Amino acid sequence: MINHRDGNHYLPKIMGMFGLVVSIIAGILAMNLYYFREVEKSLVDQTYRDIKLENDKILSYLQNLTESKLEWLELFASFSDPPDGSGNESWWELVAENEKETSRLGVADDKGTIYYGNHETADISGRAYYQKVLKGEKNVSRLLPGGFEGQDGIVLAVPIIRDSKVKGAACLEYSAAEIEKYLDDSPLSRYGANFIFTQEGQIMVSSSGIDQKDTVFELLKDMEFRDGQSLEQMREVVKSGQAGFLIYYENNKKRLLLFQPTGIEDWMTASLVEAERYESMLNRIRGLTLGFITSSTLMLVCAILLILGILHYRKKEEKRAQKDYLTGVYTRETARKLVSQGLKGVGNKRFYACMFLDIDDFKKINDTFGHHKGDLVLVEVGQILNACTRQEDVIVRFGGDEFCIWLFGMRGRKQPEAIAARILNAFNISGNIHASIGITLVGENENDYDAILKRADEALYQAKRKGKNQYAVKR
Repeated sequence: MINHRDGNHYLPKIMGMFGLVVSIIAGILAMNLYYFREVEKSLVDQTYRDIKLENDKILSYLQNLTESKLEWLELFASFSDPPDGSGNESWWELVAENEKETSRLGVADDKGTIYYGNHETADISGRAYYQKVLKGEKNVSRLLPGGFEGQDGIVLAVPIIRDSKVKGAACLEYSAAEIEKYLDDSPLSRYGANFIFTQEGQIMVSSSGIDQKDTVFELLKDMEFRDGQSLEQMREVVKSGQAGFLIYYENNKKRLLLFQPTGIEDWMTASLVEAERYESMLNRIRGLTLGFITSSTLMLVCAILLILGILHYRKKEEKRAQKDYLTGVYTRETARKLVSQGLKGVGNKRFYACMFLDIDDFKKINDTFGHHKGDLVLVEVGQILNACTRQEDVIVRFGGDEFCIWLFGMRGRKQPEAIAARILNAFNISGNIHASIGITLVGENENDYDAILKRADEALYQAKRKGKNQYAVKR
């Protein structure tokens, strides 16, 4: 039984413990208050870094698209007959092959009449891009409303020059809808939008999150600007062709807009996000806040155990699906495990063909242009092989400039040959790569990984001996 002396003895301890608890709670609240203030300051900076990264991806996509298409057009123009209206020119078959839903190839004469693969003609003599071609300039047009089969589109054009005179033009019309798909597929499209506009402000192509306005200035004219920023200030920056970062408010909600020149005519790319809806940043805030609030020993131990569990899980996943750091395809070690397991399947649940690929004259590329160019070629090879195969197929960087492709689930000799032809065609279109491919089929009960690989390697050397830039099949 506790008497008054005992009570007086325990009261300071109880008050001390109560004071300690109150102090801890007050400290946590103060730390969170300070933390949220710092987060508010850093939110814009972090968002800027993320949308800059996303905008750079769009910029790279546009530059790669136009550069690769213009390079291909220049090659086409170098061997094409100038149009004479006879219908017997050397390029008709190739023009017809390039009649697609998203693009089409045309050849114009020096009077401005353009010929398409379906033998239709049109007068482009008044087009600005054609006038530049007559001056010997390759160029990319502005957005042409209804210019591509009734759709908005752009035109990439290069001159056909003979005896130092422009005799015509090779023109590739490209649907703006294809670029819109890329803009809509951006991770930012959930929290904002991307679009392309000119230095005059005309919106050329936009993702679905953009209001249907003719110009970017019309889009922003009713917005609220703070901290010394203004729409007129943006006009001046855009007019000068410089990059810029803008913060504005719509219905008191913060918006962030980043824009930068593309280096293609007077195009500029832009990305905007709603700061309050920027999910990845908010998730970081929630995670850090949870760390401040749950600072007890028990929660710390749980967090450590969770981190260790995650690290253990990630380590197992990395061992199971290790990728080549440069090309993004599987390494030899990982591929051996995956394919060896896949060869144990039956019917359509196993690998049915192996392709061994070697880049022709890759050493010459390294010696002539340097290893950086060689690395870029290897990256492009990985991208093309991924594009020409399915997710269930296994692509392997076997070593150096050698790649291996294991085709899964189908049957028949013609299918791997068609895939090999598609790969070679994609390499040829790229203008940078030629390769030789060896193909071997996998028997229904065959599961010797090394033996199959050896046959494919022998087929590769058959292709090399036949003259390179082709494929060979060894049964």
